[in-house]
Amino acid sequence: MPYVTSIQQLGREEGRQEGRQEGLLTGRQEDILEVLATRFGDVPQDVGARVQAVREEAALKRLHRQAILAPSLAAFAATLASHDQ
Repeated sequence: MPYVTSIQQLGREEGRQEGRQEGLLTGRQEDILEVLATRFGDVPQDVGARVQAVREEAALKRLHRQAILAPSLAAFAATLASHDQ
C-alpha cells in the first residue's frame, strides 16, 4: 500500500469536497433551467448561459424560487439581469 502523507490526504479531501460542491451547483442550475422549460417552453440560449454562469449557491436558490414564481420568462430574465449587476 503506498504511503499517503497528511498533506496528500487533505488535498484529496478538498478535491472531493470541491467536486461535491460543483455537482451541487450544476444540479441547481439544471433545476432552474428545467423549471423554466416546463413553465415557458424553450429557454433562450443567453438565459441558459447566464444561469450557468451563476456560481453562488444562495443566488441559485433565489433564482430557482424566482423561476417557479415568475409570471413570465421575461420577468425571470429581468431578475437574472439584476443579479448580473
